[in-house]
Amino acid sequence: MTDTRENPAGCPGEQARYLITMLFRAVLAVSAALALMILLIPGPDFLALSNYFQIVAAIAGSIVFLYCWSRCGYHEAYLWAASGLGLWGIANTAWYASVLLGLRALVFPSLIDLAMITSFVLLAMAFRKGFVETDVSPFIVLAVIAASLIIPVPFIMTAGAGMPSFVTLLYFLSCGVLVAAGIRYPGIRHAELFTGSLLLAVAFMVYPLREMFFIQSPILNIIGTMVSAGFALIVMGWMRAVTAGQR
Repeated sequence: MTDTRENPAGCPGEQARYLITMLFRAVLAVSAALALMILLIPGPDFLALSNYFQIVAAIAGSIVFLYCWSRCGYHEAYLWAASGLGLWGIANTAWYASVLLGLRALVFPSLIDLAMITSFVLLAMAFRKGFVETDVSPFIVLAVIAASLIIPVPFIMTAGAGMPSFVTLLYFLSCGVLVAAGIRYPGIRHAELFTGSLLLAVAFMVYPLREMFFIQSPILNIIGTMVSAGFALIVMGWMRAVTAGQR
């Protein structure tokens, strides 16, 4: 990882890394517990809890990366990661505020979606800036991008041309870019980082389909816990990569 090799010795500090890791292990545990209780908690309450928790996880992750950026030589990878999580947290806050105001039918598609889509691209850029490129075959990366464009085609054909279909395609493409960046840069050797990015990608490939076709399906609210777990794994994985790079 390029940032790791250039960081001052011990940056951002063993105690800080330990506290950050413990905090996001708790986030991961709560996400898993919520997921297991999806059938026990009424749908609206589960949606509210998972959304609140996603926002907390995203903002907390953004603060962590800003802290690392300020303490570790202002390396831009941390700033890209902080921007990605921070933008996502702001966008999801706007999403839930719209729901509370009775505008549930207007949250998709909207500018909120464009902000979320952008946040995945920012996270992909953080991977690119923060990690050395692996020797993975470029055909694998291209296959991931191609799949992200092909998979939504049947749903788009069903829904017909229009803004919802276009935004759905953008979601799939941005998620494909995130997964491809996770494969190409940190790589699967950084299992937590890769798994976190994969959880985010799967959740936001499902999200637009839920909004278009399965809005009444309470079981799909589980994507909220996938998102908070994904953020937790990305932060934990990055801290683990920093520690390994300093040994």
